[in-house]
Amino acid sequence: MHHGNIVLFSPGLGYINRGIETFTRELYETLSSKDIKIDLFQGTGDVLDGAIPISAPRRNSAIYDSPLFSRFKQRSYWIENVVFSVPLAWHCYTKPCDIVHFNEGIPANVLYHLRRRLGGRFKLLFCNGGPLLPAQYMRYDYVQVQTPEQLRDGLEAGYPEPNLFLIPPGLNCKPFTRKLDGEAVQNQRRIWNLPTDRSLILSVGAVNMSHKRMDWLVQEFSRLDPSQFFLWIVGQMDTETEEVKQLAATLLQPNSYKFDTVPYAQMPQVYTIADYFVLCSLTEGLPRVYLEAMSAGLPIIVNQSSLTEWVLESDNLGLVNMQQSGTLSDKILYFESNPTARNQQAQSNQLTAKARFDWSSLCDQYLEMYDQILHRK
Repeated sequence: MHHGNIVLFSPGLGYINRGIETFTRELYETLSSKDIKIDLFQGTGDVLDGAIPISAPRRNSAIYDSPLFSRFKQRSYWIENVVFSVPLAWHCYTKPCDIVHFNEGIPANVLYHLRRRLGGRFKLLFCNGGPLLPAQYMRYDYVQVQTPEQLRDGLEAGYPEPNLFLIPPGLNCKPFTRKLDGEAVQNQRRIWNLPTDRSLILSVGAVNMSHKRMDWLVQEFSRLDPSQFFLWIVGQMDTETEEVKQLAATLLQPNSYKFDTVPYAQMPQVYTIADYFVLCSLTEGLPRVYLEAMSAGLPIIVNQSSLTEWVLESDNLGLVNMQQSGTLSDKILYFESNPTARNQQAQSNQLTAKARFDWSSLCDQYLEMYDQILHRK
């Protein structure tokens, strides 16, 4: 079956490890094993086999710290994306291109405006992993929504139902399912300079306050006994990171927490040596960290919402009200004192991840989506 000529792009792929870069990489790797023509445009750095790297000024380049270019620092992401868009657009107009599947807007908007003026046969398929509101994606031809809530929002806003596809992001669950025995876990914790005599609470996400609410996590952790628990925050540094670190230094004992930024290739090991996974954000698209922690067989404690009830199942014991002080710390104490309930929930999380979100379960849905788009006029 012919699935068309697919183009994927991700300007940060190769040196940025957010969920959207990881999604693009794994989608490319999954589709590359199928009978499909696919081109991936990515940033420089760790270049995937067969991908096309584009040299653009990186958003985190040290050049923006120099006095000559410091005034452009706040526009560094925009500059990178616009430069990245030039060879991408050239390809779309000079090579066979049926569908451009993407999750970052600036290059897609460049293609949209070029197509309005010059024409073009390619279709723009937006993967709403941000997520964006419907008003922000109305210009795109098709939208891959990742949750029932996103689907409902799109329909209520008047986006054409036939052009919406409800398909969650996939995950290669296998690397996260490896189990270590007690001694191996302790050895790995020593390598990471983590304590071996306490339960390890892991949170993975951008170290900020406005979205991931790492400040709330620090406040909730301050309610727990530091001789019984240790907090490990792993994620990309942010403009708000220093404030989070200052709050931790004020509220927590020095030997009770640690901040790290970890290459994605090492993330399966990070989950393997943790006891709990927590994320305090109130709203999300469908963060990969949920799926990663589920695959690793961890009890997960997150804010109860229509999204988390859909991902984790509505009866999941880890769903709490993250706006109510004390609910997170109380749930950790509950799991700690009820190991049977904790282990049963962890096993259920792992089975759900494999059955619903592994790439092996989702790949055919992506191919069917491409086929439907390809055969529409």
